[in-house]
Amino acid sequence: MSVITKGKTFANGEQLTAGKLNQMLDAATFSSAAVDNTKTTLSGGAITIAPNGITATEIAQSFLDTIYPIGSVYTNATDGTNPGTLLGFGTWVQFAAGRMMLGFGQGTDTRGDTVNFNSVGDTSGEYQHVLTAGESGLQNHTHAFSITGDSTPDGGKTGGIMVSGTGTTGSGVIGSPTDTEGQQIGGTTPVSGSAHNNMPPYIVVYMWKRTA
Repeated sequence: MSVITKGKTFANGEQLTAGKLNQMLDAATFSSAAVDNTKTTLSGGAITIAPNGITATEIAQSFLDTIYPIGSVYTNATDGTNPGTLLGFGTWVQFAAGRMMLGFGQGTDTRGDTVNFNSVGDTSGEYQHVLTAGESGLQNHTHAFSITGDSTPDGGKTGGIMVSGTGTTGSGVIGSPTDTEGQQIGGTTPVSGSAHNNMPPYIVVYMWKRTA
């Protein structure tokens, strides 16, 4: 523990001036308890840095500790060594495995959709997404048509599809291309397809978060 010997005794109620403060500091000395005799030494009552007391490694680690405070994320494109070993300081845990990082705050995309990402640590998203009927962009619909008697739209009995005018089916029903009682083409029940890829272009790197 540092011990300072004061160099001036002040009387009760005595006004402190700049001169008196300088006198006190000029006359102050440190005791041997203020140094460790390894990194610091005592010389004439003053503390001095011992030769080689602070190494280049310590300076570098102090610098890294400043630019990577607790909560910082460290990335490396090729080396998966824990930064605690690689950089020589801090406690680090692997971070965001299998995920891409998204900036905090409100964003607007090229479609004009605005989303507010205002909760740090939130996770969401899908690697593959199954489209719903609404997302597919296809409307449920039917096409009415009638079967004509031959390849022309008249009253034959076999083959052909009505494309204009009217005609008679094999059962004798007269129909037209807009007949709502024609045969259905397409479904009326929503169909869910297989999952499709939902990931933007990406590159995999090593990411670590400092926790201590």
